[in-house]
Amino acid sequence: MKNIISMILAALCLILAGQAAAQVEVRVQPVRKEFLVGENVALQVKIENFTDRTVSLVNSPGRSWLHFTVTRGGEHQPISPNVIPNFPRLEVPAGSSRTVTANLRPYYNLGRDGTYKVVATVRMPDMQTTYSSNRASFLLANGGTVRNFTVQSRGERLNMSVRLLRVGGKDCLFGQVTNVESRVVLGACYMGQYLNFMQPRIVLDSAQNLHVLCQATPEYFCYAIMDNRGNRRHYKVMKRTGGPVELVSSGGAIRAIGLTPYERPKSAEDLPIRSTAERPNRD
Repeated sequence: MKNIISMILAALCLILAGQAAAQVEVRVQPVRKEFLVGENVALQVKIENFTDRTVSLVNSPGRSWLHFTVTRGGEHQPISPNVIPNFPRLEVPAGSSRTVTANLRPYYNLGRDGTYKVVATVRMPDMQTTYSSNRASFLLANGGTVRNFTVQSRGERLNMSVRLLRVGGKDCLFGQVTNVESRVVLGACYMGQYLNFMQPRIVLDSAQNLHVLCQATPEYFCYAIMDNRGNRRHYKVMKRTGGPVELVSSGGAIRAIGLTPYERPKSAEDLPIRSTAERPNRD
């Protein structure tokens, strides 16, 4: 009899545990599967509230309501965060969901190539109950070198390069800035989808901004500008107007000729260029 009661109690505990675990569900998904080393690594975290009340997710001193466990392939210990993330308060109404986008790069040292795995954990208002997500993976790669420039800035020798990386089955160009002496990557950014019909036009201006113009489709081009810290300062999709396509210097400025900025029609259901990294003409 005691054994039967024990079995019943154990079964009830499992059922209750399952119900408790189902109160909040967390899913994490990188916005892409492949990133260049030094680039922002953006994740989408979806939080579903199955309870009958609004869940208010707030930080407490020294503890964030959302944190991540990041591991690199071949290493057993998680990567220690450089700083504690500080996400804004989030209200998740009963029976609904909210999605937040988080960038791992400010919080973790992601300076080496390799396959990484990440788990998102949400801490409830009682600061004791937690819910963890699925284990998602992403790849950090160095890509192939297309063009290099060495510059001097703030007492540092910097390597500003354009690199080719295959993302989502498509060739894409990225900019990357590395300290020559320490080999630390200072930053990287997406510059455009690359169709190998025309060699990309790459120009370094007098202010150490890297200009990249590349063909994305037979009719459309991507024009992007990166500064010497690896930050993208400009990005536009351009449409061919006829004649030669080129980057030229005029009055001390760099401009694209043979092209006009593309503006998406209001009635369009889709973009003419489906990039896994960017939307046209949104910085």
